[in-house]
Amino acid sequence: MNEMVSVGRENSLADTQVIFRNYHWGAEKRNSTLWYNDNFVGTELNRNVSYAGIAKACGVEGVQVFSMDELTAALDKAVKAQMENGVTTFIEVMTNMELGEPFRRDAMKAPVAVAGIKKSDMKPQKGA
Repeated sequence: MNEMVSVGRENSLADTQVIFRNYHWGAEKRNSTLWYNDNFVGTELNRNVSYAGIAKACGVEGVQVFSMDELTAALDKAVKAQMENGVTTFIEVMTNMELGEPFRRDAMKAPVAVAGIKKSDMKPQKGA
């Protein structure tokens, strides 16, 4: 997303970008639900935002797709436009909100308090 404004400028190299849109920060939501008894906060994203629309506002092609067939067709069209006409396309793949399993189960441990650290230990640093 951050590069979208840059690639929309004149003389930019064309590319094809894909984002999988599931309306939440899935990894963060999974961590929260695992660590805090199925509670989560701040991980749901605004459903009214269209990243394909943002792409168009930045001067590049923006497409939303809802199925594998649509994705295949959009990728074929985008790559052809990129290679033949120098067009950048941003493909927003709309997915469901199902939370997958963590990539690294060994990293999924509840946070623990750091032993021996007290608030009074925190002191301002002297200037250099």
